[in-house]
Amino acid sequence: MRSGWLAALSVLVSAGAIAGYALLLGVAAVRNHPEGYVAAFAIAATLAGLAVALGRRWYAWTALALTVALLLGGATFNFVLARIPVTPSHLRVGSPPPDFTLPDAGGRSVTLADYRGKKPVVLVFYRGYW
Repeated sequence: MRSGWLAALSVLVSAGAIAGYALLLGVAAVRNHPEGYVAAFAIAATLAGLAVALGRRWYAWTALALTVALLLGGATFNFVLARIPVTPSHLRVGSPPPDFTLPDAGGRSVTLADYRGKKPVVLVFYRGYW
């Protein structure tokens, strides 16, 4: 009977990871760091593997196949396919940056040329929000 409980628990852990990630997708710390739910898939796959080891039943094998597919799919998507593409940069350390205009945190346009030679400038780039 332990095999059935472990198989069910592995599916519940996987479903909980999917639901938790979907509910917290608006939180940048969760959205930008998918390691948590991929780790939950790994835990679920381990539980399903234990279920198969304890009793080679069809439901244990089904749970193992499901959790391993979720683990491989989640890891492939988040760590291979969703990576930021590498683009060649023309900037070198110590070279002056090109002039550009971007909105600041308040929405006002800021041009780099307005500050060049007048005061030090620190540029911070972040991924932002949806």
